[in-house]
Amino acid sequence: MTVAMTTGSGRRRWTLYAVAWLPMLAAYFGAIMAAGGPVGPIFMLAVSNTLPAALVGIGVVHACARIPWGSRGRVAFFGIHVGLAIAYSLAWCGGMLAVRTLVESLWMGRLQVATLTFEELRWQLGAGVLLYVTIAAVRYVAEVGDRLRQQEARAARAEALRTRAEMQALRAQINPHFLFNTLHSLLELVSAGDGRAEEAIERFGALLHRTCDVRLDAADDVPLDEEMQLVRDYLWIEQLRLGARLIAELEVDDDTLRCTVPAFVLQPLVENAVKHAASLRVAPTCIRVRAARDGGRLQLSVEDDGPGAILEQVERAPGAGLRLVRGRLEARYGDGGQIRITTAPGAGFRVDVGLPAAAPALAAAGQG
Repeated sequence: MTVAMTTGSGRRRWTLYAVAWLPMLAAYFGAIMAAGGPVGPIFMLAVSNTLPAALVGIGVVHACARIPWGSRGRVAFFGIHVGLAIAYSLAWCGGMLAVRTLVESLWMGRLQVATLTFEELRWQLGAGVLLYVTIAAVRYVAEVGDRLRQQEARAARAEALRTRAEMQALRAQINPHFLFNTLHSLLELVSAGDGRAEEAIERFGALLHRTCDVRLDAADDVPLDEEMQLVRDYLWIEQLRLGARLIAELEVDDDTLRCTVPAFVLQPLVENAVKHAASLRVAPTCIRVRAARDGGRLQLSVEDDGPGAILEQVERAPGAGLRLVRGRLEARYGDGGQIRITTAPGAGFRVDVGLPAAAPALAAAGQG
């Protein structure tokens, strides 16, 4: 008997169960045919041997379903099945004799009671036990397979929920962090009596509206064009505050603008460059933001020509910007997202980000 008890609809499952008995029917037919005789009676004899085994086997399938694998102690579990195996063998023999009596009586035109010799009965009972073990084993293999698939599905769902919760937690940290620092810059403009403070507040209002829209929509990804607009608005406000001390250069290939990226993947890096380079220097600091495609990858970078830092100290620093971006990349892409820092004292600071170049439709499908 082949492995037939697989998952799927009930009709498909029982169809496979019926098909699985065909090899046994063919084996009986071939064995009896080898002894010689008319085809019709031999075929009916093969059916009389196989059909009762299959019908009684349905009871075995249901019994195994009511006694799940590992549901009882080992001794009790196997003890029950020993008893059921004997019952199955006896039921098969009884059914086989009943069908054979019916077939032979109809064929002969008179009552012809089928019987078995002791040797035939002993062989039949042994074969019945083996058939029972085969049916039960196939049923339990299918059951264990179903359990494993369900466990894998639950594990995958739990991992997806964990990742989503982690991303939401990261975003919950990013928005207040970003808003607090931008409000601090606006406060400096207002305190200094800068005439452009009103325009800066209006620009900040538009920027705030966009970030709140992203948050309310619960979108993990946004088009790069939208992320770049966020960066432009932020840099515009910081240039009002710092004046000629901050030079911003954006080099963005057109074919990258429709690629999706995690929201706030660039702004914290730009903010770090402003905070640790431009804000600390009297001399002008240039911040360059680049975006380009390299095959199926999107390459982003934020670079400044500021004082730089010791790389080992940066990796250990508790600052939120780099940590949050790295966390979002790990949560969203796993090994598919990379972040690399290049810096040294007096040599500026550069952060390179690599991630899959997904279009909006593809990204949406990936989050379903």
